[in-house]
Amino acid sequence: MPKQFRNLLIVAGAIGIPFLGQYLTRFMTNPDYARAILFKVGLDITLAVGLSLIIGFAGQFSIGHGAFMSLGAFASGLFLTRFVAVWIQGADPAFLDGDTVSAGLLRAGLLLGIVFIGMIAAVIASILVGLPSLRLRGDYLAIATMGFGEITYNLLLVYLQKNYFDTAFYMPMELAFMVKPVNVASSWILALFAILIVRNLVSSTTGRALPAIREDEIASSAVGIPTTRYKLLAFVIGSALAGAAGVLQTQQIQTVNPASFRFDRSIEMIVPVVLGGSGSLTGCVLAAGFFSYLLEWLRNLPPGAQQYRTIVYAGVLVLVMVLRPQGIMGRYELADLFAWWRRKRGKSNEQTQKPVTRADESSPLSSGFSLITDRFSSDSKSLECSNLTIRFGGLTAVQNFNLCLKPREIAGLIGPNGAGKTTCFNMITGVYRPTSGVIRMGDHSLVGVSSAGINKRGIARTFQNIRLFSELSVLDNVRVALHAHLKTGVPAAIFRSPSFYQEECQANDTAIELLSVFNLQKVADERACNLPYGDQRRLEIARAMATKPRVLCLDEPAAGMNPAEKRSLMDLIRRIREQFNLTILLIEHDMKVVMGVCERIIVLDHGETIAEGKPEDIRENPKVIEAYLGQPMKTA
Repeated sequence: MPKQFRNLLIVAGAIGIPFLGQYLTRFMTNPDYARAILFKVGLDITLAVGLSLIIGFAGQFSIGHGAFMSLGAFASGLFLTRFVAVWIQGADPAFLDGDTVSAGLLRAGLLLGIVFIGMIAAVIASILVGLPSLRLRGDYLAIATMGFGEITYNLLLVYLQKNYFDTAFYMPMELAFMVKPVNVASSWILALFAILIVRNLVSSTTGRALPAIREDEIASSAVGIPTTRYKLLAFVIGSALAGAAGVLQTQQIQTVNPASFRFDRSIEMIVPVVLGGSGSLTGCVLAAGFFSYLLEWLRNLPPGAQQYRTIVYAGVLVLVMVLRPQGIMGRYELADLFAWWRRKRGKSNEQTQKPVTRADESSPLSSGFSLITDRFSSDSKSLECSNLTIRFGGLTAVQNFNLCLKPREIAGLIGPNGAGKTTCFNMITGVYRPTSGVIRMGDHSLVGVSSAGINKRGIARTFQNIRLFSELSVLDNVRVALHAHLKTGVPAAIFRSPSFYQEECQANDTAIELLSVFNLQKVADERACNLPYGDQRRLEIARAMATKPRVLCLDEPAAGMNPAEKRSLMDLIRRIREQFNLTILLIEHDMKVVMGVCERIIVLDHGETIAEGKPEDIRENPKVIEAYLGQPMKTA
């Protein structure tokens, strides 16, 4: 076992055994108090799992999550006091408070109804907050949720003081029967429901879009993932779970108090996600249980030791983070630890025991990949750019750029550093919106279309600096890129419909088949960041190919490669063009690569096209020689 895990287990035992002993003692002497602790642990697990989806998997930081919990509590409380309390005034009290099956079903059904109302209230609020802030990259969501939390608290406080002349409102005695179904089982059923939803989502091809966005939002959009939609999805699900937890908490204590959901409560929700490991559902659940009981233990210190409560609390957090800075589980799940244990015991298969190896670059490409087909006729234009111009303030980066690619053509875009080559790629692929000009794919204009939308229309790209999803496996990098071509959506992934399983198997087979095309199938289970540099370049091309493009834009694919890898890359470019009937646009500084594979070359200098023609014409062009080549290249 890794040393850090071993040290962490020692610390967990030293801290957890006394906690467990104290809990068992309290359970025997005061069962009601013990059940209250278990109830709170269930709620805290629900909250932590919801936030783990937002922070750990989607990479979006929310620090005002208590607001959604308060809205769920408040909405359910209003519904009960304004509607249910009026209805039950004419009902038989014996029926409502009785232990009959009918009374139990009524109470359970009513509880499910108010939980649903609380979730709807939280969902509406999360859409209002998330839709504008999640369109932007950065920490805007954290700022928005923090502000929303304070706004919600003050609005609820004003409402209560105006209508109830108090800072909280209490459930009428007529609603006391509602407390019966709100027990330990209800909180743990909600926790298991939350775990099931998040686990099913993130372990599907659809849900893998979330960690891809966390790893690299620009690359995610480039492979067809609508990033804003998926960030909002994670935010809405996490907020809905918080709203449901708020409903249960309110029903247990029969009070709605906005002060219970302020900023400090939001921070209490975040700590288990960080301690457990961002991106680990197992770690999040373990940390939530530990942290929940730690707070209860500290609240029950003797009066003389209360002054040390904050010190003990902070000390435990610091100790865990020193021993395990990436959190208890990092980004691993319990199943990963079992797999590690099986490997140590010699029970793993031969493939998982093999070390990371460089893919065999000399082996021929597979010819069995059948899912990328002809998507355009032989006489159609695949991509056309007319008079593209982009300005950044007073700087004109590209001016009047024109390009008309023919089907199955390999064209090169060259020029000195700063000439505007990558800027042209960014305009074509939707990263930048041109100041003026037209980009068309067939009859469709691409100006103003998002990167994900452009990818769906048939344009894929790689990047000058490799932008893989480094913490995902090689296989998952390719499976993520198949996302745009899936027919089943999020509900099917969460509830595991038969169509989901069928499409998941097809996506897995397709990804394996595509990896075999690039001779990467032997390293399919390795993390992308562990691959050698040349294999990372090939994986990035394989990921782009998984989107089923018409046009493939390669941005300096030979950068950092040795001569043997460059020769292999040239052969690879020719082969994928022939095999998949692609049009390829290539940016490259290595003239041997450009002259060796390109059928036509466009030369940029200071954002303007200075030459265009066949390689032999470009080689001898005086303007190109002066601006870029320096001297004519000698032919062999």
